[in-house]
Amino acid sequence: MAVAKRISDEPAFVLHSYDWSESSLILEVFCRQQGRTALVAKGAKKPSSNFRPVLLPLQPLLVTYTLTGDGHADIHTLKGAEWVGGHVMPTGDALLSGMYLNELLLRLLARADPHPALFDAYAG
Repeated sequence: MAVAKRISDEPAFVLHSYDWSESSLILEVFCRQQGRTALVAKGAKKPSSNFRPVLLPLQPLLVTYTLTGDGHADIHTLKGAEWVGGHVMPTGDALLSGMYLNELLLRLLARADPHPALFDAYAG
């Protein structure tokens, strides 16, 4: 039986989210050490979910998740997310530019290919 490896307090940004079921989301996140990663946030759409207010695009997070199996699965399980603070949600042209940048990162970065310098530029 494969052991799940836990990644704790990884700096990350949500690039995009997709509906997965009635109560869950699949998130594409950009992590500093792991690169672009897909995570399932179980129960994130429930009104009582702790994930609901923090899983927003363009906001700095610390995420905790498990790598299942040998770590090469396509989707991992989100265990925790905490807003780091410091950024105000952009509006107008800044919001459109940020969302466009997220789409570029989704299309141009391979999963599990870290780019710490690019992450630092994105976060700055």
